Amino acid sequence: MQKANLLFLFLFCCASICHAQSGLYDYQKDIDRAAVVVQRQETDSLTIFEKIVIDGYESRIPFYFYSNKRKENPPCVILMHGLTDSKEDWVYPSEPYLEWSKNTTAIKDSLLALGYQVLIPDAMFHGERSYELDFRSPYLLVPSISRNEKDSKLFEHMMTSTVKDLRILMDYVQGREFHPSRSFSIIGYSMGGNLGILLGVFDPRITSVVACVPGVNLPKKELEGFAWSEEVVKGQTDITPMTYARSLETPVMLLMGNSDFFTPMDEASAFFEAVPVKEKEIKFFESGHILPDAYRIDAIRWITTHNGFR
Repeated sequence: MQKANLLFLFLFCCASICHAQSGLYDYQKDIDRAAVVVQRQETDSLTIFEKIVIDGYESRIPFYFYSNKRKENPPCVILMHGLTDSKEDWVYPSEPYLEWSKNTTAIKDSLLALGYQVLIPDAMFHGERSYELDFRSPYLLVPSISRNEKDSKLFEHMMTSTVKDLRILMDYVQGREFHPSRSFSIIGYSMGGNLGILLGVFDPRITSVVACVPGVNLPKKELEGFAWSEEVVKGQTDITPMTYARSLETPVMLLMGNSDFFTPMDEASAFFEAVPVKEKEIKFFESGHILPDAYRIDAIRWITTHNGFR
């Protein structure tokens, strides 16, 4: 009897923890969110580019959407940028990493050529949303940079709100096309990889994730040695992908650099081993945080293999 009670208590605690964590990424679906198409252009006879602004979780979200007529009912791929970058990086090559930037635009072009829809938003505090942080760089919110609890809580808020925004954008795509079963994949770079993993854990509409150089143990490990409140430590833990590794049931590919300062090989491997899904792959390149051109080939391969779209 005592063992049964202990088992019940253990399961209850686990359920409570999961609920508390998942609640960070919940949002209200039954809200009429205004969306306005502010720019529309036919880039070719089969592709239409739109810039759209929609009511997000707590502010307006600008995003690019490419509709595609090459195949019927195409899945949608979300492209998510890294910290301090923006949606522009997937569309317009720019300095200082011009060659790398050309590579990100090639991912978008390859997906369109294969028949996918493509959705490219700005994360909270980034790009056209920089006014939300009074035009400060979001880089300054990173715990190891800010070294204060107030900015670290803003960093947590940025991550949780962006995941909610991405879920709202998926609602929009499904609703505007009257296609509630529309599936989604996500390719994210650095911070975008972290967001992709979190989205894969908390939204079943994500059928595959490609996480390029994600900080799988960030920001939690940056708090080592900080005498911060339990509230802040828990908040940073709740946005760290490693926290949810055993809950990720979406096919996932990790594309990593073997000398990446942010995620050493042992941390990336530990995350990979903890993920329970069989459809997973990890690949290390001879690089740091900036991956060589070949990574985009692997990213596209994973997307086309794991979404049931041919």
